[in-house]
Amino acid sequence: MKVMSLTEQQVNHFRTFGFVVFRQLFRPDELKLYMDEFDRGLDLWVPGGQHDRQKRHHALFTYDTTPFICSLHDDPRFADVAEELYGKPMFGLTVNGNYYVGDTQGHPDSGTAQHSGIKFTIYLEPLTAADGALRLIPGSHREPLRTELAKDPQAKFGVRPEDVPCYSFESQPGDVLAFDMRCWHASFGGSDHRRMGVVVYFEDPQTPETEAITKEKIENAKKLAASFGQTVWFTPYWRSINNLRHQRWVRRLGELGVLD
Repeated sequence: MKVMSLTEQQVNHFRTFGFVVFRQLFRPDELKLYMDEFDRGLDLWVPGGQHDRQKRHHALFTYDTTPFICSLHDDPRFADVAEELYGKPMFGLTVNGNYYVGDTQGHPDSGTAQHSGIKFTIYLEPLTAADGALRLIPGSHREPLRTELAKDPQAKFGVRPEDVPCYSFESQPGDVLAFDMRCWHASFGGSDHRRMGVVVYFEDPQTPETEAITKEKIENAKKLAASFGQTVWFTPYWRSINNLRHQRWVRRLGELGVLD
């Protein structure tokens, strides 16, 4: 397992612009295993066992059917990096995958300045800006841009959503984009079977206000999974992983009262 050491430039880039890119983070054998588990894990939850290419589908990868993908939550290339980029304790929230269809309009994954989280994004096909690469507005996790976009993103730039100035994560399988979940992002021109996996961490809340925000975000995430048939978010398999940091997460989630 490769242990990463971030450069000062990488940390500063993330904190200033809200994202950092890791090229070819996976070895070829890991990438093959990831792809095999991704399709098998998602298709288990797709009605009829095959994506209809008509709408998005989502699945948790926290079951024993996807052990390698689930293990990424504890992989230092993800867990250590999340804590180093924020400089504070984080806890693992989810490892999941999606079949996306067509465009995804601009949005942040966290709508509050007080709530921090990081999403590691993994695409399984080569992508460019023209065919579905994730587009991200640099610095949109920070004020005042974050609030200006939340009020009226169209008025902010005065152009069509697909023409908004942005960074496009043009990638090859094996590349990983890590971004602050408060960043405004979108995707245009994608196929009807775009495969994207994520590994997500939240900041460990330290005040009653941030605890309430964190609980609300977790409950919303559970509702999304339930809409695709997955009624248990923190699965018994995920909760049983024998890792000191992982078990600290489980205890903390129990203290917050959000375990299933």
